[in-house]
Amino acid sequence: MIERLEMQEVASRYKNPTLLILGSHSALDAWQGARNYGLRALIYTTRDRARIYLQNAMAGAPGEVVEDLPSLVKRDVMVVEDPADARRKAGWRSCILVLDSYMDVVKYVDDLLELECLQVPNRAFSVYVGGDERCSVIEDKFAVPIFGSRRLLKVENRGEVERDYYWLAEKAGIPYPRAFRFSVAKDGSGIKMEERVERPLILKAESAQRRLERSFIFAANSDDLEEKVRREVEAGRLDAEGLRHARVEEYIPGPHANFNFFYSPLNAKAEWGDVERYYAKLHGLSVEEARNFLANELISIDERRETTHDGVVRLPASVQLEVDWSKTPYPLSFEVTLHGDLSIRESLLKDVLLVANSFLKATQLFEPPGIIGAWCLQTIITWTSVPKVRAFEGVGLGLYDVAEAGEVYMHVPFVQDVALRHGGGANVHMAVGGKYATARYARRMSVGDRVALEVVRAQRKGMLKELVT
Repeated sequence: MIERLEMQEVASRYKNPTLLILGSHSALDAWQGARNYGLRALIYTTRDRARIYLQNAMAGAPGEVVEDLPSLVKRDVMVVEDPADARRKAGWRSCILVLDSYMDVVKYVDDLLELECLQVPNRAFSVYVGGDERCSVIEDKFAVPIFGSRRLLKVENRGEVERDYYWLAEKAGIPYPRAFRFSVAKDGSGIKMEERVERPLILKAESAQRRLERSFIFAANSDDLEEKVRREVEAGRLDAEGLRHARVEEYIPGPHANFNFFYSPLNAKAEWGDVERYYAKLHGLSVEEARNFLANELISIDERRETTHDGVVRLPASVQLEVDWSKTPYPLSFEVTLHGDLSIRESLLKDVLLVANSFLKATQLFEPPGIIGAWCLQTIITWTSVPKVRAFEGVGLGLYDVAEAGEVYMHVPFVQDVALRHGGGANVHMAVGGKYATARYARRMSVGDRVALEVVRAQRKGMLKELVT
């Protein structure tokens, strides 16, 4: 296990840190953030995906007017197949490192340390460099400082590690979908629910065709789900291995919203004046606890568009019921494909912040130092009775139109997923900024910008070690 103290000692020696970004997922946002704040960026990618970064190369200095793009790219961007070449050449602002495989980056740890790299984690980093469900390569071998929490990257591998994000959600006392137990047939041909369930369900499992993608099966009830799983196994889209780590949970109706946060270790140590004092008084906290939550900044909100689901739901209901997709080249799927920008009814922010702060605190208690930097709370916001969970106990709900008798209903954010790194949907705010952060900072501020700003501030204050694990 790579210890945090070791990485902090490395980072404390850095004079000119370089943001190290795996080329996939949210790399463009992280790259433009580095460019905007005058940090060097090293983007490592594969030959198959290099086209993305070669054709979208970021160039220019902070505040520089970009008109003659080819000249600036020629001046600022170098492309190498060995990071040692980047060490030997001075003057570059960005470097694209082309590898045969993402995992090859581990072979170049010494060169990356010489280049004073800080890894900005995204989901592709966890998957392609992690090595297994425990992200053991990252935790044990990738001895480069990570701007984030090294030990929290694996919690997204739900069902494969004990302390996944559902475990943390339970410890945080926040709403999340109820799960239902099932067994997998010995021959792997399907599942059998332990109890009959008369409500809509969703099964989440690894795809048999694409191991890094998840299959989602929606069903009206448990009988319907068992039959649909049987058909998917028969068609080769699910198998026993995927089912063994699958999860069946209640389907919660409501819009999906991904809340992109940034936890600032620097701002958690700063003084916030009257705001911190009243926040502490209002919520019965110490000033230090108040600062901790004030440092958890909302950057933006996005939503996902999935294929082929998005196209299917655009059909009239009568057509959806008649179509047999197994007879077409387009199997039913729920693969994240696009992202869109959202805002939320302002009064509902109080509940989202309550849930986010509770999850943040749980990570700090059970996997210290907890969340660092960018993270994303992925929710379904539904309409239901006040949840009977710890986070909502004894909390003023801010509802001023409730009848004196009867059960109280409200909007409730149920957490369906958590990304403890740069969220993929943040690309929708690249170059325009997340509306909440842009409003507060009075300038364009995407997640990538916020990452770079924190590094610049930390370096200036001699506090870079506070950001890394």
